[in-house]
Amino acid sequence: MSWHLGPNVRRHGHLLFDVEAGGYFALNPTAALVVDALIEGRSLAEAADKLSNAYVVTSTQAHADVKALVSQLSRADLLMERIT
Repeated sequence: MSWHLGPNVRRHGHLLFDVEAGGYFALNPTAALVVDALIEGRSLAEAADKLSNAYVVTSTQAHADVKALVSQLSRADLLMERIT
């Protein structure tokens, strides 16, 4: 499974802009780390591992945080699973 930004989404630093809806989503540094990992082709588990290695967070919490972030960004059509 791989991920990409939605078709109407543009990224500028830690901001995701929905050019169609006119809204934006600000990523904090941990969210940016996860989004970067995912759009580079890493899995959810790999993104969570990267998060737990970069910050003082347990693996269990990192996995839960990645799932929550992906769910939130997916619901807003900012992040989409690439269908292969």
